[in-house]
Amino acid sequence: MSAPTVPATALAARPRRRALALLTVVVLALTATACLPKEEQSFLDRTNAMRRTAGVRLLAEHGTLNAKAEAWAQQMARVGKLSHSTLSADLGGLRYLALGENVGMASGGKDPWLQIHNAFAASPEHRANLLNSKYTHMGVGVAVSADGRVWVTEVFAQL
Repeated sequence: MSAPTVPATALAARPRRRALALLTVVVLALTATACLPKEEQSFLDRTNAMRRTAGVRLLAEHGTLNAKAEAWAQQMARVGKLSHSTLSADLGGLRYLALGENVGMASGGKDPWLQIHNAFAASPEHRANLLNSKYTHMGVGVAVSADGRVWVTEVFAQL
């Protein structure tokens, strides 16, 4: 018995199918990674700039921490009250060694996001979270209430 013959067009299509499959995997991987909106990203970027200047390891973004921070920022905006969350709640089984949280609010002004970040950086307690060398990851949530106030939650974790 002889080996079955495969048409030349089928052989030529194999590398294209492999390339298409690889491209699909890359696109899916890129879209599955957490991607912060512009305002949230500005908090991570500013925090990492501070950490770089202080010689502290940079923080990585984390999807579960982002979701927790976003939900809490939305909650504060909804009720109109600045408060800390139950930090260990709503982490979906995430295993952590340490957690921290900054919450802030600004009303008015040209850049309320920068205003909140600067307030965090100027506060000894908030700054301690921003520069804590044990933290490895950060999540950020931003919400704007009906009256235009900006609410921010930053969640820090050692994973």
